[in-house]
Parts: sequence; structure tokens; C-alpha cells
Amino acid sequence: MSEQRERIEHAPASVRGHGVVPAAGPATLSLERQALLVVVVLRLSGAAVATVVALLGLASSANPARVLLCVAGLLVWAGSFGVLLLRGGPTFWLGVTDVAVCAALCLLHGELVPAPVLTASAGTGWIDLVAGVTVLSAPFFLRRAHGLLATVVITAAYMLGAPGLREAPVVLVLQGILSAGLFVLLRRAASSADAALAAKAVAQANELARAAARADERDHQRRLHDTVLATLTMVSTGAITERTESLRRRAVADLRVIHDLADADGPNTVPAPPVPLDVALRAAASRPRPGLPALTVRFELVRVLLPQPVVTALADAVAEALTNVVRHAGTTTAQVRAEAVGAGVVVDVLDRGRGFDPAAVPLHRRGLRESTVGRMAAVGGSARIETRPGAGVRVTLRWPREE
Repeated sequence: MSEQRERIEHAPASVRGHGVVPAAGPATLSLERQALLVVVVLRLSGAAVATVVALLGLASSANPARVLLCVAGLLVWAGSFGVLLLRGGPTFWLGVTDVAVCAALCLLHGELVPAPVLTASAGTGWIDLVAGVTVLSAPFFLRRAHGLLATVVITAAYMLGAPGLREAPVVLVLQGILSAGLFVLLRRAASSADAALAAKAVAQANELARAAARADERDHQRRLHDTVLATLTMVSTGAITERTESLRRRAVADLRVIHDLADADGPNTVPAPPVPLDVALRAAASRPRPGLPALTVRFELVRVLLPQPVVTALADAVAEALTNVVRHAGTTTAQVRAEAVGAGVVVDVLDRGRGFDPAAVPLHRRGLRESTVGRMAAVGGSARIETRPGAGVRVTLRWPREE
């Protein structure tokens, strides 16, 4: 089913051009979120200022009715653009539509702007404002080549709509080039930061593994000291003799300890190969819930291989979160999303149920604190619950935890 196809969550800028790119790291995601807000503000403020400029020149316009119709269309599109961008993130087709709307206005440039404004070389008309905002924001949606192509299309439409020599088309081209270059530099800087964060996460994971190995070695040493070495010391000092029953019993017990240590160092403790998280999450979602209503779960997963203990903790936490949805949310649908972030993963469990007030949860209700937060902390991860009455619940599981 198309709703359940494997894909990476659309977190801002996960869609580039016609396809899906690998999941971005925290620095890139932060950059894209900030850029998204900037683009929304640019589009809305640009449309508002363009409307004011158009209305100021309405009296000298050759076709006031057409100007009013186009201004109204611009305002409707600006509002729709902001809503779609905030809800669905930047997509290729949203960027293409924005360029198409701007190009259509540019083609009508000569009929929408008074003649005295057209003869000016500074590009001060309201169409110039719309075109400038569009070429600045196009690289946010489109690949570098497509963003520059959008600038060429808008500039060509501008020149066709109002033939003649002026500075405005040159300014549009320069704006498009500078905007594309700026986005490239910012994304490269964010990618470098993500690479550094990923390297740090790997180093931390390696250090945890070394610390666990040292702790295991110390435990082995303690057990040998308390058993085998103690027995040998007593024999060497004559505290017990080789023919006593007590020595036989101690030897049997010591051999059992050595056998257990050998088993612990054998195949059972050889690090298991990483296992796929997506398979475990689907299995967790399908666990039976006797006496509870059926739950429809929509998946948006990326295939990630993680250590078995981490996958088990994530799957158990997701299963508990989905059980809470069935019991308390008042809805029969939920969503499970997973994306790779750096060297780790982020898993979200979302529902649009009734939500709750976290401050009102009694202290004896330990389900979320122990089954979710505690379980993730035990494997070096973290859990966060976001909710409020009437707004559903979002459980975010992250491994490894953010520093």
C-alpha cells in the first residue's frame, strides 16, 4: 500500500528534486526548520507588501479589475503556500507551483503595473517584489540546477511580460545565483556538523563498549579471587588438606565457577550481529492485546541495523506506547516513524487521540516512566513524551541520547 511504503520521514528538506535523500542529521534538520520559517515569512510578508504597492498604484492602472483579481489570487496562494509548507514540509511540487504562479504574474506584468513604474529601471513594482521573493526561496525546494532553472524561467517571463531594457531582470538573476550559493554553503556546513556529531556518537558507543568489557573483566577477577584463588591460598597455607571432603566440595564449586566464566566468554557473549529495526517495530506493533480494540498502525520506516539490545528496547517501548494508545487515546489509528540520525535512530509513535495533561498523571502510574523512559535509558537512549489535552500524543525515542 502506498501509505505503508518504506520511506524516510519528510522532516524538512528530506525531499529533494524527484526522490528521497538519506535522512538528515540534527544540524541539517535544524537548518531546514529555520529556513522553512524564513521562507514562510518571506512569502507572506512579500505578498502583503506587494498588495499594498499594487493598491497604491491602482488609480493609474490601465486595468484595475484585473489587478484586483491577481492581487486576490496572490494573497490566497500566499496563505495556502504557508499552510502547505508548515504542514507537509518543502516538496518539489510545492516549489514548482510557486514558480509557476510567479511566472504567470510576470507574463502579465505589462498589464498589471502602471506605465510610469514599468519605465523605471529600479524594479519597484509589486510584480518585482513577488519575483524577488520567489527566486530567493526556490533553492529551498529544488536542487541546485532546478533552482537556477527556476530563476531563468521567472526572469524570462518577466522580460516577456514587459519587454524593454531595465535593471530588474539582472537583479533577479543575481538574487537567484546568490540564494542558490547561500543554500549550498549552509547545507555543506550543516552536513559537516552532522558528520562530526556522528563521529562523536560512534566514539561514545565504542567507549561504552570498552567500559562494559572492563566491568566484565573486573567481575571475572572478583569471582576468581573469591573462589579459585581463595581455595589455592588455603591449600598452600595448609588450612585444608588434599584429602579432606571440604576440599573436594570447594574444588567442585570452583570448577563450576570456571565453567560459567568460560561459557560467559564463549559464543553466548560474542557480540551478535546488528539486527534490522524496521522488522522489530512491525512485529512489536502486531503483538496481541487481549481484551483491547484492534489498532491500525501506519508505518514510515527506514531500514536501520542496530545492536540487538537497542532494537529490543525500542521495540518494547513502541509496543507499550501503542498499547497506551489503545487504552487511553480514544482512537483506533496510530503512526510509527523511524529515521536514521547520524550514527543512531529516532523513532516516533504518534496518535491524534484525546491526549492528556502530563502534570495530572498520578505518581503511582509508572508506565511511561518505567516502560518507556527507563527502558531507553538502560540502553543509553532517551524518550520524550509530548502531549496536551485534545492534541494527541507524540512519543519520541532516540538512540543514542543527545548530549
